[in-house]
Amino acid sequence: MSVQAITSQEKKALKTEPMQLVLLVTFLIASLYAVLQGTFFRQAQMEAITSFTAAQEESIGAWRDRLIAVENGTTAPTEDRWAGLAMDVTFPATISPGPLSDLAHGVSDVKPAASRVSLWRSVDRLFGNYQFQSPIDTAAGAFDLAFVIIFIMPLLMIALSYDALSEDRELGRLGLLLSQPISIRQLVAARLKVRFGAVAVIVLIACLVGLIAGSAGQDIGARLPFMGIWLLVAAAYFALWAALIAWAISLNLKGETTALLLAGIWIVNGLVGPASLSAAAEGLYPTPSRLAFLSEAREASAAAYKSQADIMQGMLLDHPDLTAENYSIPEYIRTAFLVNKTVDDSVVPILAKFDAVQAERRSFLSKLQFAAPSVLTLQAFNLAAGTDLERHIAFEKSVRDYKQSVAEAVEGNVIVGERLSLAQYDALPRFYHQGPTVSGALGSIFIPVLFLLALSTLLGTIAHANLGNLQNRIREN
Repeated sequence: MSVQAITSQEKKALKTEPMQLVLLVTFLIASLYAVLQGTFFRQAQMEAITSFTAAQEESIGAWRDRLIAVENGTTAPTEDRWAGLAMDVTFPATISPGPLSDLAHGVSDVKPAASRVSLWRSVDRLFGNYQFQSPIDTAAGAFDLAFVIIFIMPLLMIALSYDALSEDRELGRLGLLLSQPISIRQLVAARLKVRFGAVAVIVLIACLVGLIAGSAGQDIGARLPFMGIWLLVAAAYFALWAALIAWAISLNLKGETTALLLAGIWIVNGLVGPASLSAAAEGLYPTPSRLAFLSEAREASAAAYKSQADIMQGMLLDHPDLTAENYSIPEYIRTAFLVNKTVDDSVVPILAKFDAVQAERRSFLSKLQFAAPSVLTLQAFNLAAGTDLERHIAFEKSVRDYKQSVAEAVEGNVIVGERLSLAQYDALPRFYHQGPTVSGALGSIFIPVLFLLALSTLLGTIAHANLGNLQNRIREN
């Protein structure tokens, strides 16, 4: 029997054997369902940000119209004393969904994506919900295409191929096959090529559907480079499992033993490994307590309100030039600004401590994740999709910094109770956060992909040698 005959036989089996058909169709349905869920998720993200920004812009537009009316004389200053009030300046701050957030949710489903930057809010209240936890913990719960590839795809590959060699040996037909012009290496390679090829085709179909379906409201061309990077990660992980299964087959064990061995590796890779890494990180670098953060921030806020008189006195001593003789704006506005400024200054070291712990934890996990390919691949998927923890932490920090820059720009007007002029308002900074770049995504996944491919090459080389040795032993017998 030739290689071509084996290949034809395998292709026919994929179409006629009920169990293989059920497995492949189930995997296809799961993949497309994950893509559909991801599409809805991304659309909800975009709609939420669009509606939030529109509502804020409408409010800002009304505030600006009142200021224009006072400046051009349509409204007398005494009729609208609040027009141009510096303390009421607000701006929206948002982070755009990752270019492939529909395929790999990452932490984008738990981290804040929008904030209303207002001087009435201290930095601890800029976001409705702070989350400080492992990116692995937050991402593993999402049923997206990344989840399907990392956890379900290997199970399908194992189920389709664990008996690629053992079945012939146990049925006593291996010797007959090898009497034909075909080697064990060619036999195993031909079978795995067809079986794994079917899995690869389904993954490619799901990715293509996801690329098109998830591009609503966005040019496909903008997503295409990131999809190429994402597929590179998927291909490296696919190659790892293909090589791993080939290695297990080359051990020439019973079919059941091979299946159990591969199932055990899957459990270690997908369950035990991530749990162990998370436990180790938690033991060495405990997750910062959100409750502790809020408690410390509230204590700072309460202390600031109790010492309002001292804060005001300190301001007058430090900035006598900002004292107005006729202060027409209620005193509580200036007090609120100064108290929030004090709270912001008090919260800075608290946030710095949280950031330091998170940075140490991420650094620790970035080194240990190579021990669990599923974790490494998940991180690489998130980095390629723009849904990684680093990006969202950078967004939160940029919002806090932006709030500080706006406060510094209008501080003089608030202290002396002076309206902002239209020119001053238009000159205020607007929030901008840099989105993911193709070069950045490619650079971030380079080492993980290289590691997965190197491991695949090593396992493939060992499998190749084992099959050659097995061929020699059979000939000797």
